[in-house]
Amino acid sequence: MTALSLVLALVLSQPAHAETCVDYATQPKRLMDLEEDALKGALDNADKECLEQSYVAAEQNTTKDKISRVLMVNAYAYSTDYWAKLVRRHLDEIDRSDPDVAYLYAMYLYNSVDEPDLDEVIRWTEVALERKDAWSGEVHVIRVHGLLRLRSLVALASWKAADEARARGAENTEEAEALRHKTKTYAREWVDFDQSADRDPTEALAVCLSAAVQKQACGID
Repeated sequence: MTALSLVLALVLSQPAHAETCVDYATQPKRLMDLEEDALKGALDNADKECLEQSYVAAEQNTTKDKISRVLMVNAYAYSTDYWAKLVRRHLDEIDRSDPDVAYLYAMYLYNSVDEPDLDEVIRWTEVALERKDAWSGEVHVIRVHGLLRLRSLVALASWKAADEARARGAENTEEAEALRHKTKTYAREWVDFDQSADRDPTEALAVCLSAAVQKQACGID
């Protein structure tokens, strides 16, 4: 085999996507080229590898944020478990000020497993609620209601579990009482919001009354 034949053979044997990765760390505008495929979850492994390399190389958080969001959008279209890992990295390493991300993550944590980490669910509902003013109109009502409901139901589950453990002598009374009070407080906030938003507060009132010593604590005379 001649030297020229050897070179040609090597070139032809290279994978079709062997071209150099786009450096999104220094060319973040090129991310727009991936948006259409990312929305369909259609980025291939080469694209994702390039994005990951650029994420590590990016020096500015704003650039990391943009790269991370492309990866999250792509993952959400086909694997919520993979998406959740990317979201947790995004929240821990880049930014937790986006209530949409925190809202979706809290819902995922609660619904993804049979026995969710209840403290983590409450943590991320509260992160989202801290920035609830970013939402407006019906989106604001639906998401705030959903977060207040989720936080109250999780607190209720934690209190019931602690109360059962207390009855067996496996948990102290103070811990169970603190969780009861937290459940009542969260549920009362849920009651007040639903009433102010002209939503039916029946479910919220039921949770509140289950944890309240006096019904006045839930706004009932």
